[in-house]
Amino acid sequence: MKRGQAGMRIAIVDDEPFMADLIRDMLSSTDAEVEIFLQGKAFLKSQRLAEFQTLILDLSLPDIDGFDLMDRIAPMGLGCSIVLMTGHAQAALSASKVYGNAIGLDVRGAFCKPFSRDELLMAIGLQA
Repeated sequence: MKRGQAGMRIAIVDDEPFMADLIRDMLSSTDAEVEIFLQGKAFLKSQRLAEFQTLILDLSLPDIDGFDLMDRIAPMGLGCSIVLMTGHAQAALSASKVYGNAIGLDVRGAFCKPFSRDELLMAIGLQA
């Protein structure tokens, strides 16, 4: 399965159930298979970790922050693209994108919450 095609597997890692459900709803018009993780450590423990083509990651998680999570997945060579999001300052978001790319991850987008469905679909390669 190629990235950017319908049918891709997407992981959403966000501790806010409302936001995670909202993102899943944004993706409902695609054929993407979406799995939600409300904790970063739960995502890291997933038996299907290597199957995700895209990771939508909140930078502010209570159990592990987005920088630490990126540090842990970088050496795994998962090959998934990453979209970062936060409800905090744009400067932190920009720094996290640069950092993720510097450690060898494929960071495709970085958004402050709230963001639009079209922005999300464009970042993960599923045009609206």
